[in-house]
Amino acid sequence: EIRSIPCPLEGKKKWMGIARCGNKLFCSPYNASCILVVDGDTEEMHTIECNVEGEKKWHGIAVYGTKLFCAPYRASSVLVIDGETEEISFIPVNIEGLDKWTGIALCGNKLFCAPYLASSILVID
Repeated sequence: EIRSIPCPLEGKKKWMGIARCGNKLFCSPYNASCILVVDGDTEEMHTIECNVEGEKKWHGIAVYGTKLFCAPYRASSVLVIDGETEEISFIPVNIEGLDKWTGIALCGNKLFCAPYLASSILVID
């Protein structure tokens, strides 16, 4: 069976990527200023404010332990979400430019972000 669940926000290109942590699903904010959280059991949704405005901020999300990491597309930092407490933090990347990385994957104990216009792969130890 395939079906859809209405989202709580209007607009286009709100989130880009989804990852599971426990029984919750987290969506990486692309144009939205918040993270979308879906309870996998009840299918209820809520958001976590990032307090970061702008378009095309993060593109892709991966889980490592109980934390989720969002790849910086136009954002100046990696977005980190604690999957248990839903607190957020940021890891500055100190690399300027637009459309830097897209997609993120865990390999061993490191996360890797694929370069889009960046000249390097971003590694999060």
